[in-house]
Amino acid sequence: MFDFQKKIEILRSYESLCFTLCVSLITEEQAACKTAEQVLIRLFGDRAFWQANEIERPPYILRICTRECLKWKQINLMQTS
Repeated sequence: MFDFQKKIEILRSYESLCFTLCVSLITEEQAACKTAEQVLIRLFGDRAFWQANEIERPPYILRICTRECLKWKQINLMQTS
């Protein structure tokens, strides 16, 4: 497994992908930023992410971002209803 600094370095390389995906799905920049941050925090402790190879990681991130953005939208809809 990776040490703390190596994990941070790898996650930084995926930071813009997470943000771009979240902005595309949510369109509200502040919420997208917070959601992308939550995704990165989740990925830090996600064993499956770290066991995946570099080719498998972007689609994996897409799935996690989509799931988190849908959660945000669901919560947001419940609050406005």
